[in-house]
Amino acid sequence: MQTLQLLSVLTLISVLIYPAGAAILPSFRLDYSSFHATDIVLVRTVADDDSFEVLESWKGNSSVGERLVIPELRPAANAFPISAYPQSWPNGNGWETIPKQPLGSRMILFLRTSASGPNPPSSPQANVRGGWLPSDLMNTMKASVAWMDGVQTYCFRQNNNPGPSTLDVLPYSLEQLRNRVSEIVDIQRDMALAVAAQDGHQRAEALKPYARSEILPVQQFALEQLGKSGPSAVPTIRGMLNDPAFASHASDLVEALVQAGGRGVGQDLDSLLLRELAFWKSTAPSLRQGWWNADTSIHAPLREEYGKTINLVIGIGQIHYSPALASVTQLRNLWRSQPQLNDPSGTDRMVEECDKSISQLQTN
Repeated sequence: MQTLQLLSVLTLISVLIYPAGAAILPSFRLDYSSFHATDIVLVRTVADDDSFEVLESWKGNSSVGERLVIPELRPAANAFPISAYPQSWPNGNGWETIPKQPLGSRMILFLRTSASGPNPPSSPQANVRGGWLPSDLMNTMKASVAWMDGVQTYCFRQNNNPGPSTLDVLPYSLEQLRNRVSEIVDIQRDMALAVAAQDGHQRAEALKPYARSEILPVQQFALEQLGKSGPSAVPTIRGMLNDPAFASHASDLVEALVQAGGRGVGQDLDSLLLRELAFWKSTAPSLRQGWWNADTSIHAPLREEYGKTINLVIGIGQIHYSPALASVTQLRNLWRSQPQLNDPSGTDRMVEECDKSISQLQTN
């Protein structure tokens, strides 16, 4: 779902206006790493600064007593243990470095095996594995770890932008972390059974509840898999689009409908676009210039409506459903005629996508 991912990123970036030089830096995300890691282990530090002994395996095939070698987690020679951190550092720089924990200190590692398969032993010494990859969204190892100092847990995250990614208190106990990981692992196991269903309708019905999960990576995976379920999944996806309970996922569901049904859902897309056209005709007169930034909440209604509309336009072009040419043209003309809709701050992309779709439909 490339369009969905692009819109999600654009929405995230547009929430805040960052000064020049600012950048989004790695932050530990418990749900994301729990879902995407192949191995989640509670370990203790051992003599080597980049070697860890597995105490508990929460996910994956790592064994208790096994040693994992992760060079990216080797602390600098002048690094401090968390217990020695002062209340503040000059310029905050001290909090940006990996801590050097005492022997026997515990950590929770959220890791991925290499793309080529299970990690081979990285040392002639038995029961030692290396070659691990981070589970972090930004592919950073230090944001794929929860450190422990006593009973308190810590992680790296960027609290302010502009600003560094620093070691900060993680507001979960070890038991809470263990329980959340277990919950997500159980859901993944159930979803794997749903995805394995040969019948697309059965598969879609089994995935449907997960599309509203409060666990974002679970929700995203379910929506992606709906699109891969084929034409027999269309009635389920169509029903979800008409169900107010799924209104905040309409943009994603449009993409799933296009992917699952192809040209066979052209009439559905056209009907939905005509509804969107009526919505924007009635709403546009009351909108002010810059409305996009008036409500930046995660489920801002107008932003969600915009996402649904633009995905309908893109989908119609992708499947070359020429009977929808008139609907797309009307939407393009409406958008051009309303300065508050055709705002160069970003919402003018609608006209661009309409033009692309019109070109595709006219060349059928």
